[in-house]
Amino acid sequence: MSEPTAATVDFVVNVFERTYRRALEPGRLTALASAQRHPFTRRVLLINNVDDPNDAARLAQRLRDLGEIDEFHVVAERIDRALRTTGLHRRELEPLLHYSDGPLVAATLSGSPWFLYWDPEARLAEAIDWITPALALFDSDARLMVANPSWQPPDAEGRRPGVERETLRTRDGFAIGRGFSDQVFLARRALFATQIYNQRCISRITYPGAHKAQVFEARVDAHMRHNDGLRATSLAATYVTDQDEGSSAYPPSGLAETGRYLINGLSIRALRISPWRPACLRHTWLQPPVR
Repeated sequence: MSEPTAATVDFVVNVFERTYRRALEPGRLTALASAQRHPFTRRVLLINNVDDPNDAARLAQRLRDLGEIDEFHVVAERIDRALRTTGLHRRELEPLLHYSDGPLVAATLSGSPWFLYWDPEARLAEAIDWITPALALFDSDARLMVANPSWQPPDAEGRRPGVERETLRTRDGFAIGRGFSDQVFLARRALFATQIYNQRCISRITYPGAHKAQVFEARVDAHMRHNDGLRATSLAATYVTDQDEGSSAYPPSGLAETGRYLINGLSIRALRISPWRPACLRHTWLQPPVR
């Protein structure tokens, strides 16, 4: 594997109706990128499902004129190419297409070998360059597919129970383990722009909305769990979100979805109380952390 260099990462932010007005205020995306303390090659904005595309494009162009972003793209104009590249079909992702189209477009855009996908409602709790050590770690272990800051701050005892559930070992300030989140992740474009999204896995049912569609997040996690893919979670960096806590609601619609919803719920309940579970569901939120 070739050694990654400092300036080979694109910073990619995906905005949509709820987030674009606030995220595209001057200075906000610059602050998100600057907190990483890393010299990004490009700062890229994706405009996803918004009610007024012209307004979003106007605000994006203002940021480009100010030099805060290098380019912006409309996801709807890029998604067909992304689907062809990754071997997916729209019908597989509907009715939750917008939970997958942003990261798929980010992965398949022309650009740097690496990209950091970032939700505008997330921000680092403290500014720190966690990316440079993550790149060095990638270069030392071919099984690593993604890296991210910790989504959970340490408690009074310095523990992160949620992170520990998925951790196999620690190395160089990172927790190495299972799992994937599409809110914030660093990855190789060459891998994520390939056909890795059709792995069958029971882990998919643990994601919200699984009775409706198998979204990007669930598909990546399934591929990783069946191909010994690992993620590195920085223990030096933590991100927090502005979004209210709580699960999103995905009420089932129609008999087929209702049936899947009930079966998924019963399966998860059974797996939580069972002393045995499939290998691909070990090191997940379904089990308590090892003490």
